[in-house]
Amino acid sequence: MLAGSAIVFGGVFGFVAFKNHMIKQFFATMPKPVVAVTIAKAGLTEWRAVVPAVGTLQAVNGVDISGAMSGLVKSIAFESGQDVRKGHVLVQLDTDVEMGDLRSAQAELALARTSYDRSATLLRSNTVSVAALEKAEAELKVRQAKVAGLQAQIAKKTIAAPFDGRLGVRKVDLGQYVQPGQMVANLQDLSLMLCDFSVSQKDLGLLGIGQAVRMTTDAWPGVVFEGTVAAIEPLVDAKTGMVSVQARFPNADGNLRPGMFARIEIERPSGAPVVTVPASAVAYNLHGDAVFVVREDAGPDGKTVSKAERAVVQLGERKDGMVVIRSGISPGDVVVTSGQVKLEHGSLVSVAASDPLKTAAAGAVR
Repeated sequence: MLAGSAIVFGGVFGFVAFKNHMIKQFFATMPKPVVAVTIAKAGLTEWRAVVPAVGTLQAVNGVDISGAMSGLVKSIAFESGQDVRKGHVLVQLDTDVEMGDLRSAQAELALARTSYDRSATLLRSNTVSVAALEKAEAELKVRQAKVAGLQAQIAKKTIAAPFDGRLGVRKVDLGQYVQPGQMVANLQDLSLMLCDFSVSQKDLGLLGIGQAVRMTTDAWPGVVFEGTVAAIEPLVDAKTGMVSVQARFPNADGNLRPGMFARIEIERPSGAPVVTVPASAVAYNLHGDAVFVVREDAGPDGKTVSKAERAVVQLGERKDGMVVIRSGISPGDVVVTSGQVKLEHGSLVSVAASDPLKTAAAGAVR
């Protein structure tokens, strides 16, 4: 029984050891899989870095038009959305009471002027005293001031456009009683737009009055608006370290509107050419960003094979789907743009298709 047990257990252990040996031998001799990838060539590019910012548009002139006097709306001389010129009458308030007061004041003014002229004539013949003439002159000035005040009140009952622009939605109706400061309509001068944005103080040295600025908006995707820096705030915000900047953008076609959010790009001076690759070629990792570089090597059978080698890189700025590589690869290196998930250092690869658009964007090797 002992001999039989030894034979049985020996056979079992021997079979297990033989199986493990064969498994190890199979994996050791198994050919490495070939991963299909797409590639692009790292090239030297004339990189123009930009200072990005987000701003808000406002019209060069914009105001909520309102009256300075209260009264009933007698007439409305505009339509919602109408383009008006400076001085165009928009709303006329009722002036019947003021006109009556003005006619009364003008009659009193005429009487005061007659009294003054009579006193001045009589003074030359010493019929009246100088004090009487001075009193008549003071009364004349009071009446003149009263007439001027009533004329100013009547003028304020006429609400006109303070500048050329486009009106918004009408806010009053005929016969409505309006209070001082109540909005009649919004008026915006769309011929020139201002964009207020902030940049970091470290970029302050790159800004200057008249510097070119590019702007894009969600309302007009793909359209780039060209403008210039108009003003730079002399005070740096001590809490945020940001500097307020204002840029001007011509808006002859009226596409830009006040209140829009805009993305601003201010170009920095161009430097030496830099190495760039498509952004999709970078594998981001906590231990360091890397790219897989495709290199030719000799296989076991003497044939040339392509292998992917992991190269740790230092990244720079990004723009238009490209990223600057400060160190780690050289111009002309072929990098993997897709399929990196299946790769490890030394993996065999086959080029499924190159990406001509990204290759062209990367620039030719110089």
